[in-house]
Amino acid sequence: MSPLPCPYCKNPLALTLDFIVKHPAVQCPHCQTILNFKVDKEATEKMKKGLREIEDMKKKYSKIAKFG
Repeated sequence: MSPLPCPYCKNPLALTLDFIVKHPAVQCPHCQTILNFKVDKEATEKMKKGLREIEDMKKKYSKIAKFG
């Protein structure tokens, strides 16, 4: 999966979902455009729950599977 590009300058942004949830407003390091990824609280909570479930599954199966 390729990194999300800045909608203004098209340079790749090294952002993860976890980072965006913690910091919904960010500035492009290339062109200094302000990007606002703010979503409603319910959607954010659902995503956080899903990410926790993924991490729990990784821990549960870490002895029999390798995750990239």
